Amino acid sequence: MKKIFLGLALSTLVILQSCQTADKKSSTTKDSVGGDTTMVNGVHVSGSESTETTLDDDGATFLKKAAVGGIMEVEAAKIALKNAKNGEVKNFAQQMITDHSKANQELKALASKAKIITPDALPADEQIHLDEMKKMTGDNFDKHYIAMMVDDHEKTVKLFEQGKQNKDLDLKAWATKTLSVIEGHTAKAKEIASAIK
Repeated sequence: MKKIFLGLALSTLVILQSCQTADKKSSTTKDSVGGDTTMVNGVHVSGSESTETTLDDDGATFLKKAAVGGIMEVEAAKIALKNAKNGEVKNFAQQMITDHSKANQELKALASKAKIITPDALPADEQIHLDEMKKMTGDNFDKHYIAMMVDDHEKTVKLFEQGKQNKDLDLKAWATKTLSVIEGHTAKAKEIASAIK
């Protein structure tokens, strides 16, 4: 009986010791959500022990939201090129791909420099929306897509107006430059929306 008890006690000590070691490791190892990683946007950051960001929380949040918005604009536009009936809608979609692809590349470079990891894919609800759009065609698609573009761009203008206020000079300059392009998109989307009612 004493041998069984001694064996159980020894086993328990070994288990507790290994748990404490695992806890110590997990408390000293930071995850990618915390920002302490040697991978930034899929690129290895060599020679850096720390990946402390140069941006404040508002700047990091802005870049992450802008990244998702930019991906959404490009992916929705690709669907519009296939499913839209109206020539103006197709032209607008092509402009979205051109302008937002460029802005997305600039955003990735800015985020990488600031050591901010931005999303590379859409959240599930946004992807579901795009999958539903793939089933639409013709006039119904045109109206849905352009209404979506008006709504999305109005929200994006507000987001970029906040980005313009950031204290980081690079982010502020990029947000200011990109905002003028987005305002142009908003005006064009509203014009098309009025024409296809």
